[in-house]
Amino acid sequence: MEPEAGDRGPAFRSLHSRCGEMKLRKRKSTLCVNTQAKRSRRRDLLGENIYLVLFTIALRMFNCFLVQTSFVPDEYWQSLEVAHHMVFSYGYLTWEWTERLRGYTYPLIFASIYKILHLLGKDSVQLLIWIPRLAQALLSAVADVRLYSLMKQVGKQEVARWVFFCQLCSWFTWYCCTRTLTNTMETTLTVIALSYYPLGGSRSRSSSEWK
Repeated sequence: MEPEAGDRGPAFRSLHSRCGEMKLRKRKSTLCVNTQAKRSRRRDLLGENIYLVLFTIALRMFNCFLVQTSFVPDEYWQSLEVAHHMVFSYGYLTWEWTERLRGYTYPLIFASIYKILHLLGKDSVQLLIWIPRLAQALLSAVADVRLYSLMKQVGKQEVARWVFFCQLCSWFTWYCCTRTLTNTMETTLTVIALSYYPLGGSRSRSSSEWK
């Protein structure tokens, strides 16, 4: 004769409670893991800590407004003047453009910005000057963060931190990284490309394939 549910002994009740507790603990641990994963995703931006990224962007924006001098004519003739001519149909073009020796990819970025400002009726002189520089500062901040990621891939964490610190403190980078120069954009794109396809990793893969 089997005992009824109310007559089951303390051993059975203890086993039942433990099984229930184990199930609850498993569900709780799964929930904690999912929550931590979501939090880590929220804290990441460009593959790095979001606070590091926001700090770098803020620093480059400050960098942009602090540097108010002219460096070389090409920061206008290679980009802004060409973009202005593309949108507003007037402006001076140097001989490289009249002879069609240069590509329009880089000026097209700023021409798009000018066109949006024109359509919004916000194409004032100050905005035409500063918005492209702010855009270049933002791209330079992205390159700074990706340089930090690159150094973590090819070296140690401590090395990456020192390289990142030197990059932010470099006076020449500070002086040029927010200028609308073709060389500035080339540097930015090179760093971003290397962060995704580091040369060291490529060489190790190719050497292992030949073995």
